[in-house]
Amino acid sequence: MRSFLAPLLLLLFLAPALDAQTPRARKLLIIGIDGCRPDALLKAKTPHLAKLIDEGAFTDQAKTGDITVSGPGWTSMLTGVWREKHGVRDNKFENHDWKTYPHIFERIIKKRPGIVTASVVHWAPINEKIVKTCNHIVTRKTDAAVIVEAEKLLAKPELDVLFVHFDDVDHAGHTKGFHPDVPAYVKSIELTDTYVGRLLDVLNKRAGRADEDWLILVSTDHGGNNKGHGKNTPQERTIFLIAHGPGIAKRRLEGTPGVVDVAVTALDFMGVDLDERKSLDGQSLLK
Repeated sequence: MRSFLAPLLLLLFLAPALDAQTPRARKLLIIGIDGCRPDALLKAKTPHLAKLIDEGAFTDQAKTGDITVSGPGWTSMLTGVWREKHGVRDNKFENHDWKTYPHIFERIIKKRPGIVTASVVHWAPINEKIVKTCNHIVTRKTDAAVIVEAEKLLAKPELDVLFVHFDDVDHAGHTKGFHPDVPAYVKSIELTDTYVGRLLDVLNKRAGRADEDWLILVSTDHGGNNKGHGKNTPQERTIFLIAHGPGIAKRRLEGTPGVVDVAVTALDFMGVDLDERKSLDGQSLLK
């Protein structure tokens, strides 16, 4: 009896320690808010984004590329290289080197085969031109529809990586003006913040949340000036960047990080090797 009980008691004693050593599943949520100027973001009442800012790493002095339109902006964010490498100079997406500089989903899947990815967007060219490999590709004509689809996918236990794109802030800028003193523009940011809150609520209620580590990255493709964008001006190139989650030290980011840092940070967190990232232009924000 004693010879039988001894190994059993040892196993029961070691079980909590072994369980504690089990790595938590790494998951990724990237939120893109099209055409959102950082000065307007800071003026708006955004409790959910503000919480991510307060608890994570943040800058309102990051930079997008010198051609401040969505094509090169989102391509840089989702590939980790500037237009000089990926080749996209406008919204026609001509001359892109997809083979050398693919969407980050492809690099993550290469590292972790079987991973489940999803891209839910308002601006269709992101899914039509940039996303090449993805389990769930969803495009909707309104942000209100985007958030509903994103909530459904985020609630799926098997989901590992989600990119969500909101476009109404950019629409408000084109209609009323890109400026923190334009009430309609600021209001559009506040409405988008409620969508962010809904995503965070679903994330935190996931069935396996206790065993998951989520990195949340939030940024934009460009700013704006008057009712447009596309030029190489501070108002159009200056963007914000938020990083929140494991490995992210609470701090104000120094210098001028780039939109390409989103991709590199995401890849670093998801375990993509440095050799795979060395050709990219951005820097990882993990510490």
